[in-house]
Order: sequence, then structure tokens, then C-alpha cells
Amino acid sequence: MNHLTCKNCGQQVNADDETCASCGIPLPPNHAHQKQTNFIYWFIGIVIFCVFMMFWLPPDWSPFLNR
Repeated sequence: MNHLTCKNCGQQVNADDETCASCGIPLPPNHAHQKQTNFIYWFIGIVIFCVFMMFWLPPDWSPFLNR
């Protein structure tokens, strides 16, 4: 089982729970997949940023050309 934290009280909740056992607040639908989705968005954003920086700041090859 995957343990997550309740955003209201900070206690651990299971991925299968519909409400927090500590404070009783209803958990959002698919709360178990939310962290994975956020990670995927951040990862894609960082990859796009790195590719953009590779083309915007190309390496300086001049020391190797003047041999």
C-alpha cells in the first residue's frame, strides 16, 4: 500500500482511503496518483528547459578550432 499525507492535518492516509482517518475530511479523487502526475509535469518541464538551454547557449568550440 502506498502511504500519503493528508493536506489538512498532515497525518498519513492510504491510497485506498476516501476520507482521512484522523480528521475525517474527504480526500480528492485519485489522490494517490497526484504526486506521480506532478512529478511527470516537473520532469517534462525540466527536460524542455534543458533542451532550450542547449540550443540557446551552444558550447564555445573556438579553443579547439585554433589548433
